[in-house]
Amino acid sequence: MKKALSFILALSLVVGSSAAVFAKEDAAKDTSMQFQGPEIKLSLDQALERMTTTGPAFEAVMLEKDGNDAAARGQFEAIDAIEDAREQAQQLPADQRVSVPSLNSLTGKQATLAKDYYKKYAPVAYEAGINGIKNQTIQAYYGLLMSTESYRIAQETTQVKKTLLDNTKRKYDLGVASKMDVLQAENAYLSAQQQEAEALTTLTTVRMQTNMAFNYDIMQKLTLTDSLVLVTAPSINLDSAIKSALANRADIMQAKYNMDNAELAFNSVKAYPKSSATYMGAEATYNGQKLAYQTKLLTVEIEIRKAYMELQDLEEAVKVAQSTYENAKEAARLTQLQYDAGMCTLTDLQTAQNNSAAAQLGVYSAIMNYDIAVYSIDYNSNAGIL
Repeated sequence: MKKALSFILALSLVVGSSAAVFAKEDAAKDTSMQFQGPEIKLSLDQALERMTTTGPAFEAVMLEKDGNDAAARGQFEAIDAIEDAREQAQQLPADQRVSVPSLNSLTGKQATLAKDYYKKYAPVAYEAGINGIKNQTIQAYYGLLMSTESYRIAQETTQVKKTLLDNTKRKYDLGVASKMDVLQAENAYLSAQQQEAEALTTLTTVRMQTNMAFNYDIMQKLTLTDSLVLVTAPSINLDSAIKSALANRADIMQAKYNMDNAELAFNSVKAYPKSSATYMGAEATYNGQKLAYQTKLLTVEIEIRKAYMELQDLEEAVKVAQSTYENAKEAARLTQLQYDAGMCTLTDLQTAQNNSAAAQLGVYSAIMNYDIAVYSIDYNSNAGIL
């Protein structure tokens, strides 16, 4: 019975191996899944330049800017219209004059407030919109870099497992390894092949998504020229970062405008009885907008403080990941020597090899998270991200 099971297992491994090889060959022949066209090489700076000057996302930001500029011009025109109407009314005989709102009326005050707001808000909102594009571009760029490294590590792991399988077979031929060791090594090799194929599928998918994000044809041959390395550590003064965010964030400016506008409306009905629906409604609206503004200030400060602490944590995480990888790599080397000397099992060696590969991937993941956080805290300490 054991011999029958061993035979079935060996047969299944062989069939599985053949199927994997045929699938890989079929994929290689399928030109519809190959990235084509003249190769485009793109650095992160070039990607940022491209995405902040062309494409649907940039056009959307420009439309928003045009809308804010138009709103500012509209308020200037409204104020001019009020002043012109007042002048024309003054020139009419007293019995022919009609009621015309002044700049001291609610309409005039709201127009003046909106004029000042949109004049200041428009460039800040534009910067925040551009920051949003940059943030998405950075994440897409790093995502492709990460997928590329993941696939490369999967390829290296497959080769390691293939070498281990060949060595185990030679040991078996020499009588110093069991048949079970051979089957175990072969199974690990086939598993590595499968994981490599899955990593390639992921990489191909991410490449197509990145092409789409960067406004290229989805099957465009695109090569990123930057690598997953730590960006220069920023010199951040927490107090200055908080002060800058509170003074320059687009979302804070918007919350303050809503509060100021509601306050004007509330002030205009204070002559009404406090028990009236008009007074109570205006008061509730103002208090709600005031609370929203105060909450936004606190939320942004917490956000900056949290990002600052997380950045320090992520920097430390990179150091830990690098140390972990170096230790795991050395452990794999030593375990290989022990296995060759018959001092540990094949399972011990495979575990050490897998830990080394996982630790290497962990280094790249830590670097990616740190770099993205560096860019993010810079954006959020100024105009913010829209």
